Amino acid sequence: GPFVHSELNIGGLPDMASPSFNAGIEPCRMHDGSPLHWDYDHSVLPSPFDPAFDAAAKEWLMAVRDCLSPHAYPAGNIIAVQINDETIYCTSNEPPWTLGFEAPAVREFHRMLEEKYGDIESYNKAHGTTYRAFCFVPPPTLEAPPKEPLALADFGEFQWRMRRDLYCRYASWLGLDLPLLTNFAAITPPIIANVPHNAPKAIPPQLAAAYADWWFAQNRVDQDRHLYHYGMISWLGVAAYNIADTHSEPLPEVGRNEVFLRYLATARRRRGINMEENWGFSQLYHPLSRHPLVPVFQTLVSIAGGCTGYVVFTGVNHAYFGDDLDRVTRRKHPTYPDAAPIGPEGETGPMYEAMALIGQYFAREGKALLSAEPVRECRLLVYPPWAAVASWAPRDPSWPKGGDLADLLLGLTATGVGYDIAEIPAFSVEELLEVPVAVIRFGFFMAEAEQRKLAEFVSRGGKLLAIGEPPVMDDLMRPCTVLSDFLATARKGVLWHHGGFETEALLASLAQVGVSPSVRFPAGTYAVLHQGQRDAFVFFFEFGSTHHRVIYVNGRPIELWTGPKTCAVLHLREDRLVSYCVKGVNEHEGVVPEVRIRYGSDEVVVNGDGCAFSEPT
Repeated sequence: GPFVHSELNIGGLPDMASPSFNAGIEPCRMHDGSPLHWDYDHSVLPSPFDPAFDAAAKEWLMAVRDCLSPHAYPAGNIIAVQINDETIYCTSNEPPWTLGFEAPAVREFHRMLEEKYGDIESYNKAHGTTYRAFCFVPPPTLEAPPKEPLALADFGEFQWRMRRDLYCRYASWLGLDLPLLTNFAAITPPIIANVPHNAPKAIPPQLAAAYADWWFAQNRVDQDRHLYHYGMISWLGVAAYNIADTHSEPLPEVGRNEVFLRYLATARRRRGINMEENWGFSQLYHPLSRHPLVPVFQTLVSIAGGCTGYVVFTGVNHAYFGDDLDRVTRRKHPTYPDAAPIGPEGETGPMYEAMALIGQYFAREGKALLSAEPVRECRLLVYPPWAAVASWAPRDPSWPKGGDLADLLLGLTATGVGYDIAEIPAFSVEELLEVPVAVIRFGFFMAEAEQRKLAEFVSRGGKLLAIGEPPVMDDLMRPCTVLSDFLATARKGVLWHHGGFETEALLASLAQVGVSPSVRFPAGTYAVLHQGQRDAFVFFFEFGSTHHRVIYVNGRPIELWTGPKTCAVLHLREDRLVSYCVKGVNEHEGVVPEVRIRYGSDEVVVNGDGCAFSEPT
């Protein structure tokens, strides 16, 4: 806590914390001054910087500490804790004009500006303004965004630091010497749950494509890596069927499976736990979520992307909750989730067998899997200040960068090339060189230190696949062409990508800088490789119906005969199939396929679902 979400009134906060019930609490406000409401009961959310709320949060967390301390590891079984939920009030993938505009938050913004610039004269010089004091500097709004980008970069930094600093303050009050966990929402346009009488916050259509920009601007998880462990959540649609909302019917062909690609990209953001997977929330989210195929498919996608664990939700009975605790969710179904693998009385549901299947597999193979690594054939470099500016930039000829990051992220994922993601300010040259090929979409400004870092990366043997024009200004908008001058004279190590972000165009450019995917697969499928010293794990996902597929792992073929939306993980060692876990039963389509796998001299047949191991425990 103190805000826990869980589809409760005010996200679990007491009534006295909400301005809806306590006029002495300052509301959290959006860019236009309107209060920020909690979707589930339409209560007004409090400013996290309100002094009374801040004091109550401190009192609460210190009381929680006293309750949990005797049970914390090693004396007890609590091995980690999560503070807050999806950063502040579930806004980790909300646009930057959603919160932080009330007076207490704006005062924090002004304090950050003073810390960054020192005095108002330095601020005015950098911004071309004539403010008399920091307290006169307004935050940006959709109606009147600043005409110069540095102000947008400043506010993007504040959106990040606001989330980080609150987390750290709460952690200090909790005071437990345990790993700190987070649960960041997916890199996706916000998904609207099936909440009655909920009016979704409007996002201007011309800015909707910038969802990846605002995510990277306010969630700088690499720069915060010493503070908490990254974790992701799964609420971005139905990955097996490429459904990005809570109501659309499945189409006969999924086409370019963007839901899957976003899911995989979120898992690749940084290694950590899949903190929330949709094990049976078919009332709040898509009705297909009642089928075991959906959470198993998505759990395997998250692990393929790099997740080091996953959460399974078991059912609780909330039918007896009163309106003072839950005015919405309990009315949809008496248990939560409605189709959980294990119900509130310990009874098993339709998802139980599938949950037990993958649980059995990872209980045996989890240690070996974690000793392998997702292959990293290149790295996507991100500079958060660019994303902060692009978050407010409409997609028109005068602002071509708004939305480019999302297009590049999906395009790179679609190639099948193994990659990771790095925030440039958080990595040293030595760390960047661990993955010697980097992809970057340039913006026109960058801190001089970061320009020199990239120049050194190339001069020491790194390769850049560069898109757009290199920066010509530093982070304070002063002329700075360190990187541009270096790249203009570099004889090797730089390739300019002039095509679009389509798969073939990106693959062609990547090949020119020496990147060839370790895994190759036909259209309508996807495969991911984790490579260890001796062993390899291959994750396979079928997007079509019944097919005979051949995928190639480091040039070696794996033949698969699959059913509709079959997914699997295979453990390989040289020319042997050491183990497998297959989810072949498609409950939605009523298909129990015969899944056949042939690798080297090994061939196995699985009727529907199954896992097996060729070696004893």
